[in-house]
Amino acid sequence: MATAVPSRFAVLSIEDDDYKPKKTQKNATTSKNNAKSKSEKSKPQQQQQPNKKKQNKGKKKKTNNDDQQWEQWKQKDTMAVEETFEQELHQAILLSKLAYEEQLVSVAKNEKEQEQNKKSGKKSKKATMSLEEFNSMGTSATVVPTNEPTDKSREVDTEFFERMEKETKEEITKGKEKDILKARLNKIDDDITFAQLRVEIEKRDEVIGQLRAEVHMLKEELTQVKERNKKLYQILSHGEMKDKASVLAEVAKLQEIRDELTSEVASLHAQLEQERSKTRTSSVDVKTSKQTVRTRYNVSSIFL
Repeated sequence: MATAVPSRFAVLSIEDDDYKPKKTQKNATTSKNNAKSKSEKSKPQQQQQPNKKKQNKGKKKKTNNDDQQWEQWKQKDTMAVEETFEQELHQAILLSKLAYEEQLVSVAKNEKEQEQNKKSGKKSKKATMSLEEFNSMGTSATVVPTNEPTDKSREVDTEFFERMEKETKEEITKGKEKDILKARLNKIDDDITFAQLRVEIEKRDEVIGQLRAEVHMLKEELTQVKERNKKLYQILSHGEMKDKASVLAEVAKLQEIRDELTSEVASLHAQLEQERSKTRTSSVDVKTSKQTVRTRYNVSSIFL
């Protein structure tokens, strides 16, 4: 049996119906717009910008409403498909039940006919048999062994409907379980990926923490090295100042010594000059004495 299913497009609104009142409103407002067109032309273009913004907002709202309507249509489609599927399954079960009942009725009729044929065959054995009776006996003989499996099938198939219902329920439950398993597997995959990403993020956070600790340690070492360098610079600067002071003191001492030596040299030089002058005077005296002696000797020699 075919069932009437509501179409998924019944929810859609026709655009012509929405736009018809707008056209009538436009026809009614054309005269007003023509009267106000001159005054609106004089207005600046700044008033058009907020209108454009409003139109864009209206378009965004329409798109959001369209998305919501599309999701609602999807949900309605899925609900309609599930309902039709359940109805078709129910109809198939009913049809199978009816067919099975018809088969049982036909089997019962055949059994009654066979029993009647058997009785008529037994009664006719006493009398002469015709060809038709003989043929009917042959058919009855061939049909009799087939009754046993039908009886057995009848005895066995008493739970046919229950089995059919169970099978249909099992199939429906299997389908639902498959869908649930798929959803769970997808969720599990998502959870696994999320967990993996979380583990990776934790590892990276640990690495980042270690790097930050190393950077902090390096900064501390850098500050310590800078302090040491400052101290060394101060020490070296003090040492250099001390060295310079000692050198200057030594230079001053040497200068004093030089001055003393120069004064001594000057005094010695003066003494030398005095001695030289003395020696010169002494040499002149000696020469004069020698000359006097010679003159005296010569004079004496002359007189002698």
